Amino acid sequence: MSRLAEFRALEWLLATKKSELQFIKVNPQLMRELEFESKLNELLAEYKFSLWHVLSIFEHENQSTLNAIDQQPLPLPAPPRYRTRQSKYYKNPHTGEVVAAKNTLNNTVRSWIEQYGRSEVESWATAWSVCGHQPDL
Repeated sequence: MSRLAEFRALEWLLATKKSELQFIKVNPQLMRELEFESKLNELLAEYKFSLWHVLSIFEHENQSTLNAIDQQPLPLPAPPRYRTRQSKYYKNPHTGEVVAAKNTLNNTVRSWIEQYGRSEVESWATAWSVCGHQPDL
């Protein structure tokens, strides 16, 4: 790149940055931040503190807060978002055999379905296991 082209590019960049600066100067949020900074510096000078002292105080408070958080017990893990499938108990009236199955893919229940039919086997379902133990049959 020639020196003239480099000069023109820098001139253009300077012009765009000056226009951005003009917009930023009238920003009310910037005005509030500048006012806060000047008041903070006046307050620091009045009490003969430096910004380093203030930051070290806040850092010490943050560190003690983090230590207190570290000493608290960890929260319990969240329970699973899904409900486990409950067992269904089938009692074959012909043989008296009882089978606990969560679905009809159980080998015994499947053989009964092939032998007696699905609707009849479903009529043998005696109870759902709500509390995890086999019902009195």
